[in-house]
Amino acid sequence: MGRAALTPASPRRPPRPSARGAAVLLAMLLAALAAAIAATLFSDQQRWSRGVEYRRDQVQAQALALAAIQWTRQILDDDARTSTLDHPGEPWAFDLPPVPVENGDVRGAIVDAQSRLNINALGAGGAEERRGGERIARLFAQRGGPVAAIPALADWIDRDDLTRTDGAEDDAYARLDPPAVAANAPVIRTAELAVVRGVAAPALAAVTPYLAVLPGGTPVNVNTASPVVLAALVDGLTTDQWSAFVDGRARKPFTTVAEFRARLPEGARLDGEDGLAVKSDWFYVTIEARQGLSVARARALLFRGAGRASAVVWQTVE
Repeated sequence: MGRAALTPASPRRPPRPSARGAAVLLAMLLAALAAAIAATLFSDQQRWSRGVEYRRDQVQAQALALAAIQWTRQILDDDARTSTLDHPGEPWAFDLPPVPVENGDVRGAIVDAQSRLNINALGAGGAEERRGGERIARLFAQRGGPVAAIPALADWIDRDDLTRTDGAEDDAYARLDPPAVAANAPVIRTAELAVVRGVAAPALAAVTPYLAVLPGGTPVNVNTASPVVLAALVDGLTTDQWSAFVDGRARKPFTTVAEFRARLPEGARLDGEDGLAVKSDWFYVTIEARQGLSVARARALLFRGAGRASAVVWQTVE
């Protein structure tokens, strides 16, 4: 009997996935993709929603801050009807504590702008410029301000193009890179003074809290002026004398400038009563309003003329 021919065994192939297994895998991939898309859309929607809420709160906070400025106008007008003096013991002079409102609060303060020295006096000309310049020079010397730059500050503010001794007009600023010109006009914000030749930022910062930017001819209120400003008005007093003097003023505000002069301690030297007052027309207002996580800050300068409602001279909100 013949031997049967031997044939090699065929190699065994791995099993192919079933159609059902492929379908399950595809379904899982699609489900994962759908979940990823849904998560992305949800995240984007959450960011968009938070952005809308933040913007809404920001707008509401800004509106609240501006409304508070209008409210301070009413406070000052009420004060004008009941008082012939302005001093730190009056209601307008107390900081407004945080007042709760829906989803936030609002706070603020009114500051007598005439409690400071008016930098625009440097360019006023005549007796006002001389008197104001002497007071500003004393303030700068006492507080580390830019004393050497006072002539340049005056040239920046005055309306002519005549260069004072140690001053600076257009020719000095034309050599800068980029070239510039002197303003030759009263300033509106103390920050403008930073570009004046010879004014260093640290020196300007040292005196800014004691400077106001007001029209020429605006007097200093001796009832609200700080000890630092009073020391620029009056020579010859020590720190302890000023402390006792201010304590006495708090108990009994001055009713006239003549009374202020009469109550000065012995040894005080006042160059005159011109440019001084016991009542004010100009006030700075600062407001902070919060809505949710948004905060708005507003600032304004108010003018309260005799027999007229307070007016907003300028205001900013951010």
